[in-house]
Parts: sequence; C-alpha cells; structure tokens
Amino acid sequence: MTRGRAASWGLAAAAAVVLVVLAVPLGGGTFGVAQLVSFRAVLALGVLALAGVLVGVPWTRRRLVPLVVVLALGGAAQLGVLGWRSFPANGASDTTTAAAPGAVASSARAGDEVVVLSFNTLDAVDAPTLAALVLRHDADVVALPETSAATAREVARLLAADGSPVQWHAAESAVPWIAGTALLVSTDLGRYPAADDLATRLGSVRATPVADGTLAAPVLVAAHPRAPDRRSAMAGWRTETALVVQECVATPGAIVAGDLNATLDHPALRDLGRCVDAARAAGSAAHGTWPAAAPTLLAAPIDHVLVDGRTWRVTGFEVLARTGASDHRPVVARLVRR
Repeated sequence: MTRGRAASWGLAAAAAVVLVVLAVPLGGGTFGVAQLVSFRAVLALGVLALAGVLVGVPWTRRRLVPLVVVLALGGAAQLGVLGWRSFPANGASDTTTAAAPGAVASSARAGDEVVVLSFNTLDAVDAPTLAALVLRHDADVVALPETSAATAREVARLLAADGSPVQWHAAESAVPWIAGTALLVSTDLGRYPAADDLATRLGSVRATPVADGTLAAPVLVAAHPRAPDRRSAMAGWRTETALVVQECVATPGAIVAGDLNATLDHPALRDLGRCVDAARAAGSAAHGTWPAAAPTLLAAPIDHVLVDGRTWRVTGFEVLARTGASDHRPVVARLVRR
C-alpha cells in the first residue's frame, strides 16, 4: 500500500469516527449511523481491536500509522462518552448512587416518592411475573410496551388481590404481530379514569388525571415509537420519537416512560429542554437495556424514563436483570417532587 493510499484510508476512518462519536444532527438520524451509535461500547471495542491487529502486523506498522492513531483515538472517545454518562448530571438528580444493574430495590421509600417501572415485555412475560415485579419495586407507574390488554388486565387483577389496586389503560398496535402498550397507575397516585392514544405505530397511551383538590397528579405517557430497523422506517422513527419527547417537553410535570427505540445520541433525545432523562440524571446512562442477553455495558440504552425536571428530582435509576423471555431488561426510576 502506498503512503498516499494509507493517508487516504486514515482520513476516511477519521471522518467516520468523528461522525459516529459526535452523532451530528444529520448523522445521528441517518440509516447506518443511527444504528452504530446505539452500541458505543461495542463500537469502541471493535475499533480498538482493529487498531491492535494493525499494529501487530509488521508490514502495516509504518504505512498505516495514521489509521491506527485515528482508530485508537476513536475508540477512546467512545469510552470517554460512556464514562461521562456514568456520572450523575449536575442539577438533575439528588446524587444518590444508582444501583448496579440487576439489583433489587430497597423496600424503604420516601413518602412523596414516585416509582416508575418500564418494561417492554415482548408479550412474552406472564401476568404473575409482572405483578411480582411491580410489587417488588413498589411501582406507582408501570409502562409496558408490547404487552396485550389481556395481560395488563390480569396484572391489575393480581395487584388488586394483593392489596395494591391500580388503574390500567392500553393502546393497540397497528402491527398485527406486535402487541400494543399498557399503562398501570397506582390508585394512590391519583384518579386516571380515561386515556388517549398517541400517533405511534406500535401504540402509545397518554393518561391525564382528574383534579380532586389535592396535590396535582402528573400526566403520564407509556410510549413505544417505531424502531429504525430499515431505511424506509427512518422518517417515521424520527417523527414518532420526536412526538413522544414533545409530550414531556410541552406538559408541565409530565412523566414519560417506555421503549423509545432511541438513545441520547439520536435526534429526538439530544435536546430535551426542561425534561430530564432519569438514567442520565442518575449516572446510569451507559447501561443498556436491549438486547437483554447482552451485558448492560454492551447493550443499547433505548428504554427510558423522561420527566419534567422542574417538577421532579431523580433519586435513583436501575437497569434490572433479564426477566422472563423478553428481549429487553426492565428499568426503574425513583422520583421525588420538588
């Protein structure tokens, strides 16, 4: 390989790494790059391994030095982003230490605490398992993407039988083989007699409380925008993720939870305005939730809890252990009203 060609390879690699690391507005929402930035740790390990291979091959040591340097810096930058997201965001939380992935929440809780659980069940987790999960974490708000109305109804029945009554709502999916999204709300949080569907293909539901003269209950959204799983889905993915985030941005006191099919590097989540990503606030944003079979540091963090930062302080966030046959891990956020 000529020195000029090696330099060209180095420049091309540099451009690709910069695009992926920074997730610029155009690149972060573009097919290919959008998928790559979802797996920063995998990308980092991949480019560092490639740099190591190139260094280990004698004939490349001099000619491909620029490429090796770019790859090493790119991998280090990816790890740097993950490290930065492992520290609580200033002003966004109460700086309580986030629990390790898979840890069981303490049974102790503040009297004014709201616990939010989100879990894309793949419609493959039975009602007793879900009810036990809700009770174990004492959840007040439960967002269940890819969960049938029948399962949600049975979970509500089991919780009521255990002395923890909830209200439940469900939105249907427009895709026949994918279940819709359910929302369970503790009766202790407020009265939510009705809910509206949001315009997402996989089903999202928005519940508004009835004012009863007490401390205002929050507007709740259980969301599941479409995934960027192919080039033709990208425009719809950008529109639906932006719509879901806007529900938080435009609604005072709102809590939005679900499988958002997006990370903090994607267009809809890069600028949250007054809203806060609970994982980022607690310093747990480097831990992913999908696929559940992968270690959390190698998985994509696409399941979120978003809250109005002027109303709520984030006091904890956990990525839980794999549960049932779902391909997602559950997440739990702990909030306290300001």
